[in-house]
Amino acid sequence: MGETREEVNNALSAVVRIKEAKIAPLTVENNEEAIDQDVALSLTEHLEELRRRIFYCISTWLVVSCVAYCYVDKFLAAVRALAGQGFTFVYTSPTEAFMAFIKLAMIVGLVISLPVILYNIGVFINPALKRKERRLLLTLAPLCLLLFGGGAAFAWFVALPIMWHFFLSFQADGITALWTIGEVVGFAAGLILVCGCVFELPIFIIGAARLGLISYEKLAGARRISYFTILVLTAIITPTPDAFTCAVVAGPIIALFELSLLFLRFVK
Repeated sequence: MGETREEVNNALSAVVRIKEAKIAPLTVENNEEAIDQDVALSLTEHLEELRRRIFYCISTWLVVSCVAYCYVDKFLAAVRALAGQGFTFVYTSPTEAFMAFIKLAMIVGLVISLPVILYNIGVFINPALKRKERRLLLTLAPLCLLLFGGGAAFAWFVALPIMWHFFLSFQADGITALWTIGEVVGFAAGLILVCGCVFELPIFIIGAARLGLISYEKLAGARRISYFTILVLTAIITPTPDAFTCAVVAGPIIALFELSLLFLRFVK
């Protein structure tokens, strides 16, 4: 009986070892498949989130643009008022006025939708940020909107009236200004967007300094190079290549650069 019981135990042990030998490779393969599936699902979720955020941004922009199109005549009247009473626009092709209306409505829609767009961008990139970077993002987001609004207001209330009167001052006997509606809308909208974007300069400077990429000493030592770079970039991105437009836009940017340096000096 003892030998029989021992033989049975040995046989059972052999069966268990065989099963473990068979199951072990399957377990590893299952683990690898599970890992691959997790990675694939993670990537799929990221792409789905990106698609969702892009849809939210574009749909908001389009809806607001459609609403703005209903008031585009009022926006055009405000643009025309900057040039003075009695000034009229012309259009030289059948579709120019219609396309100018569409362009103006879409730009107004983009400016109004900017908070929603920035919010969706922040929500999408938030999981990839560290705690310090998240705090920095929450701190700079309101300032980003404020500076963009300040740049757009500067373009509308300061830069455009100055440029309008400057360019109209060349009228004389036999010289009459006939500005097409497409050129005027493109010029005004481009200048507003450019000023709104370049007024974000302090955001980049403060953000880079907080992340340790730049310092007050480096920027202060490269002040001349920075001035030259601002002038060159302003000449490139402004709607017209003339020096007057470049000077009007570059002046506030240089002032913002100096304010950013002053801020870094006292908070470093």
